[in-house]
Amino acid sequence: MVEKRESRKADANQRRRKAVKKDVALSALAEGLFIADGKNPYLKGDLAIHNLVELVQNMASLEHHEAPWVADWIQYLGDAQTARRIHEEPAHFKKIINERWAELNKQFE
Repeated sequence: MVEKRESRKADANQRRRKAVKKDVALSALAEGLFIADGKNPYLKGDLAIHNLVELVQNMASLEHHEAPWVADWIQYLGDAQTARRIHEEPAHFKKIINERWAELNKQFE
């Protein structure tokens, strides 16, 4: 009985450590995407988009044929997972970006 309880405690501690590591990784990713210091902007005509926040703010100006370029730029900023999702579903790239922004915004606050 004691062994079982100790095993459950160890499992819970292991889950907590994994969650903390994930939060640290997401926080670092959020910082890289929201600040993007030293990275080249995404250019759309005269508009220069420097980070994920500006991308979300200017989402209405983006067109569906830009999805692959936006995905490549997001990967350049450091988010390979979101870039892969956009390449897989380019028709939904605005939704994917908004979802990722919402997820990372929680970590960045």
